[in-house]
Amino acid sequence: MLLSFRPLFLASRVRLLVYLLTSLGLALQPEISRAEDVGNWPTSWKPSAQAKIIVAQKGNGNKPYTYHTQNYELHSLTALNTQQLQAFANITESIPHVLKRLPMPLLGMPEGRRAKVLIYPDEDSFIAAGGVPGAAGYYNGRMKAILLRADSFLTPASGRGSRLPPKADYSLLVHEFTHLCMHNILGYLPPWFSEGTAEYITAAHQSKGVYQFSNPSSSIRKRIRKALPNDKDEIILPSISETMALSHKQWGERIKKGQPNDLYRSYATSLLIVHTLFHGGEKRREATRTFLKTQQQRPHRMDQETRILYPRWDEAQAILISPEERKKLQQRIIDYWRPRGLRLKFNFE
Repeated sequence: MLLSFRPLFLASRVRLLVYLLTSLGLALQPEISRAEDVGNWPTSWKPSAQAKIIVAQKGNGNKPYTYHTQNYELHSLTALNTQQLQAFANITESIPHVLKRLPMPLLGMPEGRRAKVLIYPDEDSFIAAGGVPGAAGYYNGRMKAILLRADSFLTPASGRGSRLPPKADYSLLVHEFTHLCMHNILGYLPPWFSEGTAEYITAAHQSKGVYQFSNPSSSIRKRIRKALPNDKDEIILPSISETMALSHKQWGERIKKGQPNDLYRSYATSLLIVHTLFHGGEKRREATRTFLKTQQQRPHRMDQETRILYPRWDEAQAILISPEERKKLQQRIIDYWRPRGLRLKFNFE
């Protein structure tokens, strides 16, 4: 997500946009619709055919195996298992189609004909290339690529010497590839929105590239409960205010330093906020579209440590949920989810 951008202009656009939204009746109230507001949202999506895979280059000691699908270019140091590669391609190829189908400007593939996927045979080679220890995959914004472990997804699992379960976690694929397919707009967005959107798509994924959007409450409940199995009676999450205040750097540090059992909590809060934006009524949804479109034309500021230009999403996100609304919205989220199978408590105020 660490990207450089061409500077644009003036910071007064935030105030102007707030005025326009208010005058158009789009200043938002922190309610969630009692019934799922689907509108022109898709109810489901499934691929019409198997994803096509081309062996573009057979590897040897000096060059990697290269596989092409419609949207991706896979590079692997070893030959990939054909059956698992087909399942992998079916799922990953579904994601740009789903993002395009949602009535939000979310799709932003990296420049070039195909996005890069760099596949390593084991954990040691994965970490040496920049992957995170203990992880199965990693989206690298600077490289405009996803780094993956073949022993987690694309070769038969031996069950020896791996910190990961033998069964491939395809939900991780959906999450990381959602980031890759949003690459060109991620730097314009707050981390909670990017992570919440990736979790929203992951929750909607059923299997084999099939998605259900007709009952998001059910899929989100299942996703959060699966990720936080130890929270039996009450699910404890970071507050909305705290989550929305995190910078990209702060988010990364929290995930890097956090305890394994708590890592998902910030993702869960982000998912619940994004669900509110997507299914909290047409006014909220329209404001989210406006926010996404406007952010791509916003002025930038320099991060003094990384020397990377970032747009001022910290101000602009107040258009979606103002600081004054956040505690009220938090209580409404608690009230909304209680009869739907999630008893929530927000901490860290």
